[in-house]
This record gives sequence, C-alpha cells and structure tokens, in this order.
Amino acid sequence: MTTLSVLDEVTWAGAPVAGERTRALLRALVEAGPRGASEAALVEEVWGRDDVPANPAKALQVVVSRARTATDSGAIERTPRGYRLNLQAGEVDAWSLRPEALRLAAEKRYAEALPLLERLLGLDPDEEVIEAVLRAVAAVHGVPAALERFETYRTGLADGLGVDPSPRLRAVHAELLARDRPVRSGLRHDADVLIGREQDAAEVSALLKSSRVVTILGPGGLGKTSLAQVIAHDAEEPVVHFVELVGVTAPEDLVSEVGSALGVRDSVAHRDRLTPDQRADVRSRIAQQLDGVPTLLVLDNCEHIVAAVADLVAFLAATVRDLTVLTTSRSPLAIGVERVYPLGRLGTYDGSELFRRRAVAARPGVHLDEVRVDEIVTRLDGLPLAIELAAVKVRAMSVEDIARRLENRFELLRGGDRSAPDRHQTLVAVIDWSWNLLSERERRAMRWLSVFHDGFTLAAAEAMLGADTFAAIEELVDQSLLTVVEAPLGFRYRMLETVREFGRMQLIDAGEDAAARAAQRAWARDYADASAGRIYSPEQFDAMDELRAEESNLADILRQVLADDEAESVIRLFCAMGVFWTIAGEHQRVIMLAGPVADLLAEWEPPPELLEKTRLVLALLLFGAAVTGGSGLERLMTILDRVGAEAADPQLRVMLKVMQAMAGTVAGAGRPLEDELTDLVNDPDPEVRARAYTFLSHERENLGDPEGAVAAGREALRLTGTDGGLWPQAMLHAQLSGLYAQLGRLGEAAEHAREAVPVLRRLGADDDLVQTHAILVTYAIEQGRLEEAAELLAELADEQPRGGFGSRGAVHGARAQLLLAQGRVGEGLALFREVVATMGELPFPGFTDDPDLVPWRVAAEAVTVATCARHGEGTDGSDLFGALMAKAPRLVSDERRSQDYPVTGMVFLALGLWGLLRDALPREESVRLVVLADRFGYSRSFLDMRWELAVADATRIAPGVLERVSEEYGERRGLALLDEARGVIARLG
Repeated sequence: MTTLSVLDEVTWAGAPVAGERTRALLRALVEAGPRGASEAALVEEVWGRDDVPANPAKALQVVVSRARTATDSGAIERTPRGYRLNLQAGEVDAWSLRPEALRLAAEKRYAEALPLLERLLGLDPDEEVIEAVLRAVAAVHGVPAALERFETYRTGLADGLGVDPSPRLRAVHAELLARDRPVRSGLRHDADVLIGREQDAAEVSALLKSSRVVTILGPGGLGKTSLAQVIAHDAEEPVVHFVELVGVTAPEDLVSEVGSALGVRDSVAHRDRLTPDQRADVRSRIAQQLDGVPTLLVLDNCEHIVAAVADLVAFLAATVRDLTVLTTSRSPLAIGVERVYPLGRLGTYDGSELFRRRAVAARPGVHLDEVRVDEIVTRLDGLPLAIELAAVKVRAMSVEDIARRLENRFELLRGGDRSAPDRHQTLVAVIDWSWNLLSERERRAMRWLSVFHDGFTLAAAEAMLGADTFAAIEELVDQSLLTVVEAPLGFRYRMLETVREFGRMQLIDAGEDAAARAAQRAWARDYADASAGRIYSPEQFDAMDELRAEESNLADILRQVLADDEAESVIRLFCAMGVFWTIAGEHQRVIMLAGPVADLLAEWEPPPELLEKTRLVLALLLFGAAVTGGSGLERLMTILDRVGAEAADPQLRVMLKVMQAMAGTVAGAGRPLEDELTDLVNDPDPEVRARAYTFLSHERENLGDPEGAVAAGREALRLTGTDGGLWPQAMLHAQLSGLYAQLGRLGEAAEHAREAVPVLRRLGADDDLVQTHAILVTYAIEQGRLEEAAELLAELADEQPRGGFGSRGAVHGARAQLLLAQGRVGEGLALFREVVATMGELPFPGFTDDPDLVPWRVAAEAVTVATCARHGEGTDGSDLFGALMAKAPRLVSDERRSQDYPVTGMVFLALGLWGLLRDALPREESVRLVVLADRFGYSRSFLDMRWELAVADATRIAPGVLERVSEEYGERRGLALLDEARGVIARLG
C-alpha cells in the first residue's frame, strides 16, 4: 500500500505534507532511491546552490526532524554519508510506478509505458527514465518528436543547472541521429563491476563538466584508479587518454612518460634525463597533440611526483582549449583550477557485498555470517583493498577467525607516524599484518619480486631468488600478497599495486634495491637471449608468445638500462624486443628508440661476442630511419662503418648491405638501390637471394613497377623456406596480396591473403593482419558476396583495436566500400571522409617529410576524391579535390628527396577522374593524368579506382585520347615520366 506519494502533490498516508523544504527533502530522498543521498546533495536539493545556510548540516537536521514529524519517526534513516528513506518499494508511489514503467519500456511496449513515464518526469527523473521517455516518444510519436524532446531537456539542464546531458543520454541522442563512436586509449576492461561507487562516479562526472581539473583524493587502496577507469569509460569527450604514472620514479621523467603514452615524437626517455629545454619542448608538443577536440586526460597515481604533475597540468589547462584533466592522488595538486573530490570509504552494505564476492571467489561454498562480515567491513573502515585482502583469507580460516585476528591490528601500528591519516594507518596495517606473518625468506621474496611492474612467472622468481623459491611464493599467495592469474603460458603471479609499493619500500629500507635490480636485469638478459635465439626458427610462435608475455617488463627494463648506460644489456634486450616489435608490426616502437640507442652506441666498442647482436640492432634501427625519411640515418651509418657490416649470418649481411644502399639513396649518393639489389639477387646463397628479392619487390613497387614487384616477390617466396619460422613466408604472402590488390587482381590477392592471415593472427602481427584481412573484404564485395563481406568485416573490426598504425584506415575503408555496394551512398561517402580525417591526424615517429604529403594521408584523400567523383552529388568532394590540386606541385617537385610513385599515381587518377566526370579540367589533361597514374603504378585496391572503370570513363568522355597519350608515352614508367607529370601539373596550375 502506498504511504508516501510525491508524483503529484507530496502526501503521507493521504494527508498533504506541509512545508516547502520538507517536501523538497522527501522528493530528493525518493529520487536518491533506497541507498539514500549524501548530506551535501540533500542540502543542494533543499536550498539550491545559491541559498546554502550558514550551518548546512544543522539546518538539514532541522528539516529531517520536521519530515519525521510529518511522516513517521522511522521513515528517514541516518547513513554514514547522509540519509535514506526506510521504506519499502511498495510504500512509495514513484518507487512502485518506476519499475512498471521501465519494465514496459524494456519490453518495447512503448504506448503503455509512455503515460507512466510522463508522470515520472515531474520528479526530476534520472537518466534511465529520460532514456526510456526518448525511446518511447520515438516509437509513439516519431524520431523528430524524440529529438525535439531531447533538445528541450538539454536546454532545461543548461539554463537551470549549467550542465549538459549525461554521456548515456547523449549516446541515445547519437543513436537517434545515427552518429558514431568516441576514441579511447589506455583503458582497462576488467571483468568485475565496481561495487558501491555509482554515486561517486556520478558526482565526479558532474564536477568534470564544470571544472577543468578534478582530483580524486584519498589514501591508497580506496579504488581511485578503478573509479577513474569507470569515469573515463563513460566520459562524454570524444577523446580520452588514460596514463598510468606508477612506473615514473622521478619528476624529471613525467613529461617523457605522458608524451610516450600519447605517442608524442621524441618523448621516449633518453639514456640521460631530458634537459629542461627538452622537457619544455616535449611539453609543448603534448599540448599541441591534445588541442583541437574535447579531450579527457586521466593521470593516475600522481602522489609521488605531485609537484611535477601540478606543473604539467597547470600548463595544459592554460594552453589547451577543450581539455579536461582527471587525476588520482593521495595529495592535491594545489593549483588554482583544481577541484578536489575526497573519495570516501564504502558503506557497510557495499563493503559487505564486496567481501562476499571476493570470499566466494576464493572458496566457493564458504559460510559467511552476515553479522560478522558487517563487523569486519566496519572495523576495516570500508577500505576496498583491506576488505579484499581480508576476504580471501577465507581460504585458510573462518570469518570468525578473521574477525578475531583484527584485535591485533592496532598493536602492529603502535609506534608509527602519529601525524599520518587514520585511513592510511589502517591500509598499512592490512599489508603489515600479512608481512609480519612471513619468514625472512618469504619477506625477501616479496621485497625482490616487487621490482616487477607487470607480474612474473615462477621461472622468473627462481632466476631472481634461487631454485627453492616456490615455497616462498606459495606462502605469499596464501597471505594474499600475490594473486595467481592463469595466463596463456601458464600461471603468472601479480601483486596488488599497493602491496608492490609496500614491498618496494621494504626493499629500499633493507638496502637491497641495487642487488634486486641487478638480478632482474640478469634475468631479463637471459630471457631475451633465449627468446631471440628462437625467434627465427621453427619455434617462432613459442618465442613470440614468450616475449609477448614479458613485453611490459622487458620494455621497462630496456628503458632503465638505456638510462643507466648499460650498453651490453641494451644490445641483448633490443635484439629480442626489436625483432619482436618488427614482427608484431609495431615499427614505431623501434623508431622511437633509435635516438637513445644511437647516443649509447656512438662511442661504445662492442666486445667480439656481441658484434653480431650489435649489427642486428643497427640493421633494425637503420631500416626504421630509412623508411621515415632518413632522420638519424647518417649517425647510424657512422656507427655501422665503425662496427663493420660483414655479419656472419647471411640474411643479416644482406640486410646491412641493403641498408647501406638505402642510406646512399636517401643521401643522394651511390648507385640506385634497385641496381644494388639486382647484384644481390645473383648471390649463390639462396637465403641471400630470397632476402634481396624481398627488398627488390618493395623497391620496384615504390618506383611504380607493380608487375616487376610481383615477379620479385614470387621469386622471394619460392626461395624462402620455413627454417626461420613461418613469418617470412606469411609476410611475402601479405606483400604479394597487397601487390595483386594494387594491380586490381583481387582474386589472386585473396589467395595470398588467405595464406597470410592465419600466421599473422597467430603471431599477433595485428597491423599487418588487419590490412591483409581487409583485402578479403574488398574481394567479397567485388564478387557481390555482400553477406560474406559483412561477416569478414565483423571479424576485421574485432581485430582492429589490437592493430596499430596501418590498420586504422583499413577497417573504415572496407566498411565504406561495403556501404556503397549496399546502396547506402551517403553513409559510405561520410565514412570515406572519416578515413581522411583519421589518417590526417596519425603521427608517425621519425617521419621528416612535409606533413601534408605523408603517403597515408594523401592516399586517403585520393581515394575519397575518386569515390566522390563517381558517387557524390553537387559539391561532394570538391574541397578535397582543391586540396589535392594544391598539393600536386609539391608531390612532383624536384626538391623532394624521395618519390612514392604509387601514391602520386593515386593522386593523378583522382584528379583525372574528377576532371573527366565533373568536367573540372581540360579533357586532354585529365586523360594524361589517368595514363600517368597507370604508369606510376597507382593502387587499384579500392573498387572505384579500378583501371577498367577509368579506361571506360576516358573512352566515353574523350574518345581516342587515352590511346594517343599511351602511344606518345611509349614504354616509359615512373621516373622516366616524372618530367611529363610536372608539365601536366604546371599547365593545370
């Protein structure tokens, strides 16, 4: 039976409730739901923001007392944070009406739901109700009416509260408008839900709407990081970056770490810390990268470098227009724009639920006495970390035993820092409690193993501590100081971050930090050597799996040894990680380390046993420098000349010869690279010939000779065996797949793609995988198998988030072609536009060419112009056509150090097609551009750029011209026609 009514007038048992503030309090408590609301929230609801009483808590107590008098003495209950209604759902009209209305909406019975939902609107409803209203209005009255309702709601929020609709409601609005997706980086995807932090998440999200900088403040173990992750996931900003700072050990490294996480060029820490001028330069480039679109930057775990974080955040807030910063810290930043949100403990209900979930996970079927659980949660001050550590103790003791052992907790803390906050002392007590149960052998294990940021295996622990380590590991697991994770390669052990910090503190206090670091580096060197020795062998899959499992740890140690000038460690680690990143397609990781490694090797003389490894490192760095325009190439070549290029391994030897030839080409000296490679393909060693043909295929493609590139690639594939693993063959299949696609021969491209895809997927070479997989989608579209294409595209979309640089445009491009084939032209053209925007924003470390002429951006523009020429209406694509026309003179300028003929050919085709189909250029010159595109070896991998379509267009619109121009150019291709191309562009300019 309904006792409290608020939907129309506020009544209790049918009698009106007197007093405006009393009614406002009851409405606010109804809106807050069974968990209630904080005092601050209730004060704001009752008095508003502009009329807060001098003593809010006392004033609120008076109104609560009046409300109890008007209703029932037990109707309003005190909670740790504020007040709640002590009523059942059936006793409150809004609480009973709401479930029914939402149930009908969930069942899509919108006509029945809408009248009930409309009644709930008078209660200042939450977003779940608003969402249901929007969907119901759309179903009953149409989408325009729902959009109008959303706009009314948005305007009301803005005028009344100065805020925008929540991300959830904006997502509904976006769904109604058929809009698209945000960008997220650095976010976790945890299996467990966050318990008891819903209101905190909402309040911090509200603060972020009105403040540039918000800090979630509190001691360790409260769940600040988890809360920040939830907020970042639900943020309304289109771009969110989550940067973890726990690994930054010095303030001077902050800018480098943030820049590295954001992909800012030259932000990887060098062997020496950045100078103040260098830090200022990287800081400015961070600001430039964050500028442009609304962005949320989350900086996690700031307390150990709080002054440096404060300086960086203050600078970014002052210089970046649409940036909001969320930090988590144990101390505030203390800057003017900061709003602090003190994160409180969990309430008894939520803390007990957390305890129950963790305890059942640790020992299914465990008996949990509710009263005892509530007692434990209360005595642990509602700290999530302390609750979790206590809960998993049910593996070895009863809940009653756990409660009794808490009696000794305060004894353990006696004699500590009395000025420290109580909650911090309680958190330390939880960890210290388990610490004091350990033997010295187990304590030493915890201290030394705390140097691993990303967990460790038993083998790694034994390498650090000796062969009898398992007993100590087992005890640490039993004491909940280690967690066990079933990883793909077996069990892996992890410390909770606060536990690891405690171990690091003990390690330093014991004076063992240097010894533990040395032991970890010895393990890393041996691990890298073992994996590197198998990465080019039939055990390649296993070696890649092993390196991937320890990638974070090895990369962290590589950074440390670079900073400490440990050249031998750098060489041994980079031999493994450099090859791993190359196979995985993460070439930017190699390129970003070129400068620091070159600094280290500049005057270092490798011992004989490391000469071969040093040459491999130089080969990897030289390749990255050569393909990005030659930045640092000269210095690396100087080091190679000193070390010597005559490697014992034949494949490494030919790679170094190719790098020397490429360096000469980039510098404008020496023979053309194609001539050097032609000599190498006659080497008596078939492995040398295979590698030389591989590079020759790449070079011929770049020179605009795709047929010659295919011939070289096929010969390389014929000569390449599997003794070095399956990756070389798979990459040649992927290379040939791309070349056949470039020639428009998608059937043959698909055959090679099918050979490459399984191997690339198994190796985790996600970038190459996505680009190769996209060719299968295009082939299915060409063949009219649109359902198959859609299925392949769904697989492709699943793989793309793991991909890197090249995959970002491949998925959108494939999807856009499918939309066009389905007749959804407007959506397809819009998505091509998005590809242009995406590729235009992609940075690539080390690239020194004109940023307007980077090949992936120019290619995306060319494809979009050609597609708009065929399918667009009115002025669709005219702006991009104008941009390409403006770029064309620079593309063919004789001042360019290198020429990517296929990409330039794509531009010629796009301009020629636009000129013909839109009558925008003289027909003669348009056809010349089309013929030049063919002679430059342009890529036909997109369906609207197929050669046969271009020939048909030219023949229809300008009969006879294509044949005449083709005869005039004879057999000339690429470089031999560059002057002709410059002439055409000059005449059009």
